[in-house]
Amino acid sequence: MTIIKPFNGYRYDTRKTGKLSKVITPPYDVINPKQQEAYYRKHPENFIRLDLGKKYAKDDRDDNRYTRAAKALEEWISKGILAKDREPSIYVYSQEYTIGGRRKARLGFISLAKLEEDRTKGFLPHERTFKGPKLDRLNLMKETGANLSPIFSIVFDDNNKIMGILKRVSRSRKPAIDVAFEGTRNKVWRMTDPALIRKLEGLMSKKKALIADGHHRYEVALEYKVLSEAKGKAPQDCRSALSEAKGYVMMYFATSDPKGLAILPTHRMLEGVSAKDLLKNSGKLKEYFDIIKVYGRKGMLACMKRCGGHVIGVFLGGKDYLCLKLNRADASSLIRSENSSYWRNLDVVILHQLVFDKVLGLKGEKAEKAITFTRDPEVAFKWAAGRGKRISFFLNPPSLKDIYNIVRCRERMPHKTTYFFPKPPSGLVINRLE
Repeated sequence: MTIIKPFNGYRYDTRKTGKLSKVITPPYDVINPKQQEAYYRKHPENFIRLDLGKKYAKDDRDDNRYTRAAKALEEWISKGILAKDREPSIYVYSQEYTIGGRRKARLGFISLAKLEEDRTKGFLPHERTFKGPKLDRLNLMKETGANLSPIFSIVFDDNNKIMGILKRVSRSRKPAIDVAFEGTRNKVWRMTDPALIRKLEGLMSKKKALIADGHHRYEVALEYKVLSEAKGKAPQDCRSALSEAKGYVMMYFATSDPKGLAILPTHRMLEGVSAKDLLKNSGKLKEYFDIIKVYGRKGMLACMKRCGGHVIGVFLGGKDYLCLKLNRADASSLIRSENSSYWRNLDVVILHQLVFDKVLGLKGEKAEKAITFTRDPEVAFKWAAGRGKRISFFLNPPSLKDIYNIVRCRERMPHKTTYFFPKPPSGLVINRLE
């Protein structure tokens, strides 16, 4: 079950900041240092100062990126740059975007969601987490006492009852937020009607949600709750309310409607292996794959789309392109793993275990050093076209059904498997815990 509730969000007052597009940012984990600098210059109250502050050589325990974020948050609230909504709200959220030449629209909502340590109850994680990113987000949360950006999840709405409520709200009034950002139009409506909120809460109580993005922040929210309860610093009369607030986290729930959902693959760029190295192992490749010669990148991508599952595109540099199509319907017997057949049949598992490991002998630390990841196929094409021993491997995305089958088995996807597109920009709504 998934327990949600409305909250009084903090939002930018554009009468003081000007255009909202000048102050919001992409999610912190896709921003590189050059982009970080650009967002700092873009506006003095840009959200980058809260979510991904700069580091300086003179930083110490009392003055660092996290303490500066907390100070900026307090200052912006005191000046009214960030204003608190008077009524508890659920924020109906629409994203309109173009992908593959097609217009799509994804509808969902932002609310608080009750944290569940038992992952079988409400939230299904599909990615592994790492210590460094968790520590970063925990330090930020401890200093600011806020959920600065929502965790991104997907709720399975097979009967479209949730969608019906969201459409009713979005069609009944003008949006409170309407901003175009990085090719996506973002619209937000405040749902404040108690009857509609209760109805949505009731529907969600029977659902499970898949965490699409924000696994680190979910685990950090759980840890923050435990740390806060252990400290018990709040006065006795407000300790209960504070504990209740920290038992929830801000979450964006997108519906599973395929018309609005887009999952992109993450491609692999392999360093230190030449086209000659790969082709001299064609005998080993043929044990597992049909090797299909294709002409140009368009031919490769068309072959991948036409063949569907278990086909991997390969750019060897120059004018050489291939497709590797698994020569059987089920890869389970070829993959050494205790994981389910769903996991063993992922294209990314097939690439790593059959091509990198069994054919090229790349495994463990050696493989980690040789492989770079990109979600942009153009980057992979340009990279392999450069000098040196380089090959790029292209993957089809896993389906939502593939992901759901794996998380139902309580398994995690391999590193860099999924990319749910588009991500919600950061800075639309903030949830303050203290």
